Amino acid sequence: MQSFYSQWISLIGFNWTTWFVLASCAVLAWICWRNSRYVRLINAVPGPKGIPILGNLLELNVGQVGNRIVPKFLRIVHREWVEKHGPIYRGWGGSRSIVCISSPELMEPILASQKLITKGKEYSYLSRWLGACMFLTTGLRWRSRRRLLTPAFHFQILESFFDVFNDQSQQLIKELDAAAAAARPAASVDGSVNVYKILTQCALDIICDSSMGRQVRKREETSGYLHSINRITQIVMERSLRPWLDSDLLFNLSALGRENQRCVKILHDFTNQVIQDRKRMLNNNQSDSAADDADVKSQEESPKRRLAFLDLLIQASENGDKLSDDDIREEVDTFMFAGHDTTATAMSWFLYCIARNPEEQKLLLDEVDEVFEDSDRPCTPQDAANLKYLDCCIKETLRMYPSIPGVMRTITEDTEIGGYVLPAGLSVALLIYGMHRNPKVYPEPDAFKPERFLPEHSANRHPYAFIPFSAGPRNCIGQKYAQFELKVVLSWVLRKFEFSLSDPSCPAVSASSEIVLKPVDGIHLSVKRRQPTIAQQSPLKISTTTQQQQQQPN
Repeated sequence: MQSFYSQWISLIGFNWTTWFVLASCAVLAWICWRNSRYVRLINAVPGPKGIPILGNLLELNVGQVGNRIVPKFLRIVHREWVEKHGPIYRGWGGSRSIVCISSPELMEPILASQKLITKGKEYSYLSRWLGACMFLTTGLRWRSRRRLLTPAFHFQILESFFDVFNDQSQQLIKELDAAAAAARPAASVDGSVNVYKILTQCALDIICDSSMGRQVRKREETSGYLHSINRITQIVMERSLRPWLDSDLLFNLSALGRENQRCVKILHDFTNQVIQDRKRMLNNNQSDSAADDADVKSQEESPKRRLAFLDLLIQASENGDKLSDDDIREEVDTFMFAGHDTTATAMSWFLYCIARNPEEQKLLLDEVDEVFEDSDRPCTPQDAANLKYLDCCIKETLRMYPSIPGVMRTITEDTEIGGYVLPAGLSVALLIYGMHRNPKVYPEPDAFKPERFLPEHSANRHPYAFIPFSAGPRNCIGQKYAQFELKVVLSWVLRKFEFSLSDPSCPAVSASSEIVLKPVDGIHLSVKRRQPTIAQQSPLKISTTTQQQQQQPN
């Protein structure tokens, strides 16, 4: 045994010649790589100075609050480096470089391109969960999936979802009422309610009901799902800041990798159950097709009538499009994630913005009262179109807090942008949050000014200056769905409640830069029931009524 160790040490541990040769080769390879055309083109772009091997990672070693990346990352990448280096800059993380862009003019060549549609390599970290879904794939597979799913978002189908939006909004009202009652000062230090948590559950119920054909009523059924989504998006961000975990082998062996696997299993189990439930319902409906319509329960009839997304995938698999159960699950996973997490975040930031800006909230309440006249009738597509100021406030919220703070693309061919040649294979980050907060694009970018989106103020704005749903051929396929959902749910909430900050002097809520721009510790607001009175009518109507009364003879 001793002889074996002696041989091993002599061959590996103390063969200085071998180690010297290996080290020399490594240094030589690094020098050759450092002087390659690829690196020289990237380094021609301005950016922060880095150190050998690690690049700029130490500056971005920002730590966490609980499980969330602290806001310093968002501030550095989207604002400080933009201010210092300009609307296009580069950064290094080990041997990996990313060029960041934060102006609409420089984003346009990428967003508008039919060729530069390949997602950034960083999205591959989601592949264990989302597989080769439309969101992650490219080329012919992406185009075929996009064509397959586009009919599910036709305007007439989206209109049929309004009944779900309205029904779930009324359930949300009950939950906000209960939370506000439980959080009164006698039971809570400041009497605030974490609206983010409640809105997240509401958004998940809506997506399951409207597009998956399955109402979710039991909270214990979804708690593990919501926790796993939150954690898996955080893991992606943590992994992207640790280049030694870029290797799938090393990542899978790490504690983060093992946690990621546990989360994926929970998410897949939940989605598989949604799909199987819907398949059973469709099979039951087919077997009962000969029965009289009066004998079919409306609860079973309604989801079939209004459902589009999941049914479309199931029908495609039955019509020879070769969609396996895994293919269906990948698309359902993607739509359930994107369809609830982004809208829940947008609604939460919206309520936070109007709580911080009571004058704008008053204008919103006046508009809602004018449209609905203190009634509890459902919000219709025509109502949604008439809520002009609400639309401006939603857009201003999405400008300040875009649900997706940035998107990544891989440059597949040498491309000139801003006078710099970006080589093929490079990752490019389109900083949506950074561009929306760029004072050269939006003066006073940290101020909540919904009037920015009035037609007279936005007509001459660059078409890529406001892209909360991305833009071009790879824009969000569900953006109309999200816009309708936001308008219906928020119009209901504004009919019933007023929102304020428990302590107006407290610092602004911090955002965590993950895949979705989430509040670090939720959104805690004071929630007060509105009392219906004639004073809540719009000033225009009150003025008109008063004039008519004065003109009448005594």
